[in-house]
Amino acid sequence: MNDNFISLDIDSLKGFLDKDLLNSNIEIFISQSTGSTNDDAKNHLLNQSSLLSIHTSEQQTAGKGRNGKQWISPKGKNIYLSIGWLSKLNYSQLEGLSLAVGTIIASSLNKLTQNKVGIKWPNDLLIKKKKISGILIETIDLDNQVGVVIGVGINVHMSKEEGKEIDQSWIALDGATNTKNNRNEIIGEIVNKLFKLTSVFAEEGFKPYKKDYESLDVLTGKECSINIEGADKTVEVLGVNDKGEILVKDGSENLSLRYGEVSIREL
Repeated sequence: MNDNFISLDIDSLKGFLDKDLLNSNIEIFISQSTGSTNDDAKNHLLNQSSLLSIHTSEQQTAGKGRNGKQWISPKGKNIYLSIGWLSKLNYSQLEGLSLAVGTIIASSLNKLTQNKVGIKWPNDLLIKKKKISGILIETIDLDNQVGVVIGVGINVHMSKEEGKEIDQSWIALDGATNTKNNRNEIIGEIVNKLFKLTSVFAEEGFKPYKKDYESLDVLTGKECSINIEGADKTVEVLGVNDKGEILVKDGSENLSLRYGEVSIREL
C-alpha cells in the first residue's frame, strides 16, 4: 500500500458524528502537529463551556502513554485523540472508566477486524498479543468539578520502520484489515459512543459495560505476573468486579486490585 491516506478533516469528521452530538455544541480541534492531544484537552478544559471537546492531530511530538512512557506518533499515520469531558463526577466515581472506554473502542475496531481485538486490563487493546491501541485517562480540578481527559491512541497506517522504537509487539489497523482505513470515520464512531458514555457512566459507572468487557477480556483464566509496590507475584486472573477492579487468586487468597496500583503481564 502506498502512503495516499485520507487526512484528518473537520468537515469530514462532522459527517460521521450523530446529530445529537453536533447539536450539543461540541468543539472540534484538528492540528497538523502538537505536543500532546491530552495536554491540549486539559488546557482547553480550563475555559471549556460545552460538555465535550475533541482534540486530534496528525502528529504528536510529546505523545504520552501510561507510566510516563512516550507514545510513538508519526505524522499522518495514526489516531491521536483526546476528549475533554466537563464531568459532574467526583474522583471515586471514575473507577472503571478506562475499561468502559476500552470496551467501546474494541467494539468499534472489531467491526473492522472480524472480532480480533481484545482488552488487556486495564487499558491496552490487542490483536494476538500485539498492541493496536492504548488509553490514558487524566483529570484536572475545575472549581468543584472534575475535568476528565480521555486519551486514545490507535495504530492505523504506521509502518514497521516508523514503529521501531516501540518497546513491545504491536500491529496497525491497516495490517489487520488489509485495507486503508479512514481515521475520520473511526474517530466519529468512537466519539459518538463516548458521548453516550458520558450519561450512562455518570449514572451507573462501569457496570453496564461489564458483560461486553468480559467478552473481550484476554487475561481471565490466565496465569500472570503482577507487580504491587515493587513486589512480584504470580497469580491467576479471575475477572473484574463491577468497579472495574481486577480479581486475582494469590494462592488461597482472592484479591481485588485497582487500576494504578498494579502492573500485570501474562506468563
